[in-house]
Amino acid sequence: MENVTQTYQYGGVDWNCGPWFGATSLGFGHGENPLKFALPLLLLQISLVSLISIVFQLLLRPFGKFAFLTQIMAGIFLGPSVIGRNKEYMATLFYTRSMYIIESYEAICFLFVCYITTCQVDTRMIKRVGKLAFINGTLLFLIPFISAQFAAIVISKRLGGGPSEISPMEFHHVAVVQSTMFFQVVYGVLSSLKMLNTEPGRLALASMMVHDCLSWCFFMLNIAIKLNVDLGNKSRAVLVSILQMLMILTIVFVFRPIMLWMKKKTPEGSSLKASYLSIICVMLFISSLWAEFVRLPYFFGAVVLGLATPKRPPLGNGLSDKMGCFVWSVLLPCYIIGVGYNINLSLFSWRDVFRFELLFGVVRFAKMVAVALPSFYYNVPLWQAILVGFIVNIQGMYDVQLYKQNLNYTKISSKSFGAMVMSALVNSTIFTMIVKKVYQTMSKRNPYKRRTVQHCRVEAPLRMLTCFRQREAVPSVLDLVELSRPAIGSPLSVFAVNLEELTNHSLPLLIHHTQEISPFAVASRRDQIVKAFHNYEKSNKETVLIECFTAVAPRKTMHEDVCSIAFDQETDIVILSLDAGIEWERFLCRNLLQNCPCSIAIFVDRGRLPDFRFVSLKKLTINVCAVFLGGPDDREMLAYATRLASHPSVELHVFRLVDQNGASPVKDMEERKQDMRLINLFRKENSDKRIIFREVRIEIAVDLTELLRREGDDFDLMMVGIRHEENLLMLEGLSTWSDMKELGEIGDLLISRDLELSVSVLAVQQ
Repeated sequence: MENVTQTYQYGGVDWNCGPWFGATSLGFGHGENPLKFALPLLLLQISLVSLISIVFQLLLRPFGKFAFLTQIMAGIFLGPSVIGRNKEYMATLFYTRSMYIIESYEAICFLFVCYITTCQVDTRMIKRVGKLAFINGTLLFLIPFISAQFAAIVISKRLGGGPSEISPMEFHHVAVVQSTMFFQVVYGVLSSLKMLNTEPGRLALASMMVHDCLSWCFFMLNIAIKLNVDLGNKSRAVLVSILQMLMILTIVFVFRPIMLWMKKKTPEGSSLKASYLSIICVMLFISSLWAEFVRLPYFFGAVVLGLATPKRPPLGNGLSDKMGCFVWSVLLPCYIIGVGYNINLSLFSWRDVFRFELLFGVVRFAKMVAVALPSFYYNVPLWQAILVGFIVNIQGMYDVQLYKQNLNYTKISSKSFGAMVMSALVNSTIFTMIVKKVYQTMSKRNPYKRRTVQHCRVEAPLRMLTCFRQREAVPSVLDLVELSRPAIGSPLSVFAVNLEELTNHSLPLLIHHTQEISPFAVASRRDQIVKAFHNYEKSNKETVLIECFTAVAPRKTMHEDVCSIAFDQETDIVILSLDAGIEWERFLCRNLLQNCPCSIAIFVDRGRLPDFRFVSLKKLTINVCAVFLGGPDDREMLAYATRLASHPSVELHVFRLVDQNGASPVKDMEERKQDMRLINLFRKENSDKRIIFREVRIEIAVDLTELLRREGDDFDLMMVGIRHEENLLMLEGLSTWSDMKELGEIGDLLISRDLELSVSVLAVQQ
């Protein structure tokens, strides 16, 4: 092989082109060094950066999850700033020929990231963001950009000079790039902090989505105009412009219909076929290649195709899940190597650091101002406005990718690139920790009084929140509402929350349905649910007031919306309709039991309650049983059962469990006193109602099991407390084989397969 060496410049770096040995090696056995060949060297580089990144993650784990920090640190560690100072190491692992391959993989990574990023942005969500978010997004686009330009002019004039200084033109370009932001970075940070469906999180995401749409449009239009103006031949410029428009039209009117056809052919709930995914990748490569041919950056085609991609599953987030594994596990390490290779901290002086940080500080302050001014006008709390300002200043891998592309196109130098990456690394880590600490401190919900059914006065209106995930649960929820409403007196206040999982990287929503659903519109799933509650309210105007909400949130933080509404509306009890067979609903249940600011009841519907909408109340008798053992949860359960007993169709049976001596099994004397006080008051005030009170002697758990097996199917609804005193003899051993600990020992026993009961269960926690 002829040994030819050539030199050229790319990304502001002089490259020496060495001889090409091939992709694969025959190994040491044939006298060859595998590191001189492309594939073994690439595998070693990916392994090294992944391993070092994992080591940094383990070291920083006590301080939280900082994926961006650990990845960039791994790249810098491998680059010329740390172990790259060893020339022999650099000549072995990162010689010129190997970096060609890294740069190629890096470009492909950025291509896929641009597509994944934009195919998750649902532009239709801008219609729902509201005035404040729209104003915030517009100001986030304008104020940092203008402020950055003025700051660049002043700093260049006052602190410039010297042959090694950054030129004013490059400094202006750094200011422009630094003023950009990415919706996906904020989404990732808020998701890791479990703040997606908080008020500051929603406002930040909505504002960022508006900003991203404006900045992408401006960025692409600016590129197209600049490249076409640079063409001296006017006829050629017209031809290029026509080809550019043809590319966009082809993506919108050819590629998009193909993807819609794929979506139509994919059954609901199924993932995209491998053949469909291959076709989408081909369309992505064609779009990017076309962009290169018509004097546009290759990623322009990826962005346009991403915006044209339908957002509903299996596309949108489905494509992100399928492509993301390859991009983040294989291509991203190559990207990290490329980033670290171009950062050399030894090039910086304190003067450079001061100039760059002064510029970046002005831009960050401008972002804070852009959020704070309209937030104050719209009476957003001060701490929330400040928190949103910190959130929009957080940077991540997407920002670094933009810096790297500017380096590749020689818009900025290696010194500017290193300064921008290091600033993003340090400040974003600090801002993330500040956001986490401030939110945890300021968002603690401390009810000023006890919100329970037991402590709600009898003449006062009961305020209950019902939440459910499936439309099929609505009739049974309305049954509980019907049983809870008073015959006369203050109306029952109901807050119905329809829970929907956030399925794509779009905005988490909390929708308050205040308007009537048009009878002429095609009713969606949400509309049908809202309509059912509004129809029930109309038929019971004097005794029930209902407000409907829809909460769209990730599984991990869905309980936050329920707790927030319960706190704001000062509800006395939250009722969660639970499907015992779905694991993540139980996860939601556990979160609510731990965080709810009022009492909570878990409702497992077994189909025994009749649908009051279609059956006359006069012809119904609903048999309800309350199993009272003792403790705060049982007292709360009995207080709620007393409310139900006021309904004309309810016949309440109360089983008070006692030991063989006829005494309470509870050992805590204070709890026993409160139990006896409540029982005596209950019997005194309800002596004239249709209530049957029985004391049942129970010695061990087997006796309790036999009681429930014998009596259970005589009732339509059984009510129990969730938590009880530990080491009670009559509950001993029940938790060992528990299937649903969220319901407590007795509640779990009622739905167990051993008893084979069909009774519905309502388990209450005070």
